[in-house]
Amino acid sequence: MAHLTPMEIFERAKEFQQCADYAVQKSFINGCAISSYAALFWAARAALAYEGLDRPNWRHSELRSKFTDELIQNRSRYPQQFGTWLSDAYLLRTSAQYLLVPPQSKRVRRMINHAKEFIHKAEEVIQK
Repeated sequence: MAHLTPMEIFERAKEFQQCADYAVQKSFINGCAISSYAALFWAARAALAYEGLDRPNWRHSELRSKFTDELIQNRSRYPQQFGTWLSDAYLLRTSAQYLLVPPQSKRVRRMINHAKEFIHKAEEVIQK
């Protein structure tokens, strides 16, 4: 993966966003939660790669921490709430994928909007 450009990595974020859009239209709340988080994960990974901070493999916690520390706190590239959204989406994805009680539909629908905003901002930064 390290040989891909940030925009090539970012394409995966957009693909997962499309999956989340489809899932929410069909009321597949678990699928939407999983896809929304994946979209955020790949957008954050592309943003880190753009700043020269990519690596072949990321643990979810490491990626969230590095994105927040480097791109929000140290470099002020993204708003503070993006770190919160990334963490919240991870929790929703975990609930959807591993727990018997699915995430709340209202929270998932809100997260899909956050993912769209996050992706839009990341694309703006990467394309500069």
